[in-house]
Amino acid sequence: MFKSKTIPGLLFAFATAVGTMNIPTFANAQEVFFIRGAMNIFSAGMNQMSDKVRARGVNSKTLSNGKWSAIAKDIIKRNRSGNVSFPIVIIGHSVGGQEAPKFNDMLAKAGIPVALVIGVDPGWAAPPPFTAGSTRVVNFWIGGTTRGNPYRSTAGFTGTIQNVDIRSFSNADHVQIDKAPEIQSRILSLINSVL
Repeated sequence: MFKSKTIPGLLFAFATAVGTMNIPTFANAQEVFFIRGAMNIFSAGMNQMSDKVRARGVNSKTLSNGKWSAIAKDIIKRNRSGNVSFPIVIIGHSVGGQEAPKFNDMLAKAGIPVALVIGVDPGWAAPPPFTAGSTRVVNFWIGGTTRGNPYRSTAGFTGTIQNVDIRSFSNADHVQIDKAPEIQSRILSLINSVL
């Protein structure tokens, strides 16, 4: 039997120990990152979706392509002090879709889980393969064109990758794909499923 005076001390010691274990905390301010395509002018749909997610009280940001590395380094730094809100979701259109696997893999190598990665017609070149990280990857792409590309993985990746050819339900082209309501609704539904 513990004396009543020792119980608060034990609780404080336990809380201190847990606080130093760097365990991800699941907070209301999740971190959702939308990465725009080349030249940062053709991906207005990424801003639209980010605004819709943010309206729900979620910490959602839209990034210019090329900015993912600085954000990943910031997440890694904040994770060391327990200041990252989970789950983390990454969505990338066009060149941003090429960068999403790199963003995911950098976090995975630092031991930071990514709940979901969504590609939106990654192009122009083929994106690098996923090597680790997210348990779920979904890519909305336009098959049979020279701009978009499917996602792929290496042997070390243990999640699932689903490449969805949008031609079965949409006529959107590479520039319009992120703005098409039928694509946006599917993307937002996937995001909502993990938040």
